[in-house]
Amino acid sequence: MVINKDTILYYSGTGNSLQVAKDINSELSNFSLCKISSIMREEKIRFEGENLGIVFPVVYARLPLILERVLEKLEVNKDTYVFAIVTHGGSPSEVLIKLRKMLQSKGITLNSGFLIHMPANNIFSYGASSMKKQNKLFKTENRKIKEIVHIINERRDQKCERSKLIFDTAIDRIFINTTDKIMENLHSRDKDFWVTDNCNSCRLCERICPVNNIQFNADKPTWKHSCEQCTACIQYCPKQAIQWRNKTIKRKRYRNPNIKVIELLR
Repeated sequence: MVINKDTILYYSGTGNSLQVAKDINSELSNFSLCKISSIMREEKIRFEGENLGIVFPVVYARLPLILERVLEKLEVNKDTYVFAIVTHGGSPSEVLIKLRKMLQSKGITLNSGFLIHMPANNIFSYGASSMKKQNKLFKTENRKIKEIVHIINERRDQKCERSKLIFDTAIDRIFINTTDKIMENLHSRDKDFWVTDNCNSCRLCERICPVNNIQFNADKPTWKHSCEQCTACIQYCPKQAIQWRNKTIKRKRYRNPNIKVIELLR
């Protein structure tokens, strides 16, 4: 596969990274948006445009596994300007440093990297925040987008951002073995999803899963153990029928209010 136009590759579960990708794209000219999930099965991805953007959420202080798989297949021209934007609800730690090193191993330079704090959506640990808090973050995102676009338009080299809290970086390094184990077993963590009798077999979860990990058996969803833990299925279930262990029953769901459901469907 060859991509010869300026492009923003993005991966998004609940819509946060898609919002950022769209907002960046609306300020730039002649860029295309491309879902990372739509190219994940390509054997080789050759990028020949002048500018390449990568937008994605942090996952346990790591890159999403789907992004790692795509980057392993990526080839980029030496003079291509590459920028990355990471969305995070909790600590982003040094995820952009990890991305930079992975790209360097393939001979690709990450020219600039940015962090954008968006509403948290890790329903495995907590419920959605209030709309007041969400709107405050959206306003901050809007301001930072303009700063980022200025840097991109100038094709300026910019040091990769990292968490401003030294504590976050220390925690990541101390618990690296624990988070590595989580990531190693990430795909199989979907075994803890289950559905209540509220499920009406609408199949939205099946359609919204970015990696085609859900299928229906006996009018109920089952997970196929290639889960990216993006939480799209559990957050967008219209009946709140999907649960994870016994932790999510009473937790408020998060759906990015600036993104339409149809934009997230495969």
